[in-house]
Amino acid sequence: METTGSNRSAIIVGSIFAVLQAVLYSTMGIFGKVLYATGLSAEQVIILRYACATVLLGGFLLVWRKQALVSKQPSVYVQVLFAFISSVSYFLAVERMSAGMTTVVFYTYPAVVAVCSTVLFKERFSLSTFVSLVLAMGGLLMVSGVMTGQITLDSLGLVLAIVSCLAFVVYTLLINKTARVEGPMTVTFTLSWTSFLGSCVIFAPSVPSLLALTLEQLLICCGLALACTILPIPLYIEAVKRIGGTKSSLLGISETPSSLLLAYLVLGETLTVDQAIGSILIILSIACVTAAPLLSQMRGKAEARQAES
Repeated sequence: METTGSNRSAIIVGSIFAVLQAVLYSTMGIFGKVLYATGLSAEQVIILRYACATVLLGGFLLVWRKQALVSKQPSVYVQVLFAFISSVSYFLAVERMSAGMTTVVFYTYPAVVAVCSTVLFKERFSLSTFVSLVLAMGGLLMVSGVMTGQITLDSLGLVLAIVSCLAFVVYTLLINKTARVEGPMTVTFTLSWTSFLGSCVIFAPSVPSLLALTLEQLLICCGLALACTILPIPLYIEAVKRIGGTKSSLLGISETPSSLLLAYLVLGETLTVDQAIGSILIILSIACVTAAPLLSQMRGKAEARQAES
């Protein structure tokens, strides 16, 4: 009975963490548009996001002292390398293709994670997982605007989107290894400072102008770092530890409807019928992947009670 209760608790907590990190990530578009309005470029925002995350999280870890500041595990550096490759590739892909098409390509990663997790980690690929994948992909197609047929494909942009997707798959799969040897805050700090250095190298021409940063821009960037790096990365790691990479990545797709809703509420952007329908499909996929294992446990518990009586 305790095992069943423990499993149920892990499923609930892991699912909450996975959805919460997706909602936090969905604020990135809001922060981005606000920062662009102050005169910053996309390259500068990327640099500042990781710079602020490094300073804020580094200061916290120096005071907290319950997890190491810098990781000494080689696997962690491999993991953060793939996370950085995914982030930069996605940014470059959006510059060459529509955001909708890039999103569709990137968010095929749960399907790839599901296959890899089944083969490498023997995760169970259930009927509910398959149904969730179908619903999620259908929702993404509706939300992205791909269904309208107004798509301009760029060969290099498509390659970059695929690279972003596959790099994030590797990042997710490596959590199964790194989560056993390193704390989530340590991993996040390691990702932050290495990504800061990497973005300074890649976007070097944008660095000098950051010396004229205003206090308003700095504070907003701190909010971006907190909501889109410091909090969601540890939550995603903890989610994968509890419910596995497949379910965590599927629940991560909730970032898309969350972004649309926030853009509608905060920025006053239009929400189309296709986007509303797509969001409903994604929400149904979330309900499917979270409710199915809980219902299965409840059914097993009821059968056990009948057997005892």
